Amino acid sequence: MFDWHLMLGIVSGMIALLAIIPYVKDILYGTTRPNIFSWSLWVFLLLISLLAQLSAGASWSIIFLLGDLIGTSIVLVLSIVGYGYGKYGWIEWICLTLAVVAIISWQATSQPLLAIIFAALADLMASIPTIVKSFKDPWSEDPPQFLLIAFASLLGIISSTILDPANLVFPLYLLLVNGTIGIIALIGRRLKQKHA
Repeated sequence: MFDWHLMLGIVSGMIALLAIIPYVKDILYGTTRPNIFSWSLWVFLLLISLLAQLSAGASWSIIFLLGDLIGTSIVLVLSIVGYGYGKYGWIEWICLTLAVVAIISWQATSQPLLAIIFAALADLMASIPTIVKSFKDPWSEDPPQFLLIAFASLLGIISSTILDPANLVFPLYLLLVNGTIGIIALIGRRLKQKHA
């Protein structure tokens, strides 16, 4: 019997993984230097969300998180082996604190949803500089990559057979934040072209 939820989950995970290819290409060509601290946080937060979702009773939407985790980990590895830089500021420290709170709250209350919510808040804090940068300098971000991740998030949400916050919060958050960054950069590029 054909399980369309599973197929959508697989497609969402593949899109999330493949969406990183243009970013990796830019890293290898030297046009992008990822922040090691930020990408470490994103890997850590995705891992927390993935494990918390498994603990809460995961559905096929977890395949999206797995694909995104693998892609993000590839960028982190490239950052560590010499393609990244290690600058960080107060936002990164707030994100790290929220990530630690996510783990502590999860372990103290046995409520994986708390870990997912704190991971989403930490990720949002880590994404604010990228959102601002997309607005100020839309050519510094790759809109298709963010829009692909948003689309993969949507497919991940639709693939879920368990419609509860533990399975939907983080993919829904990633849909919104990646969609916002992609749309801001795309509109910003068009506006800057018209005025150039």
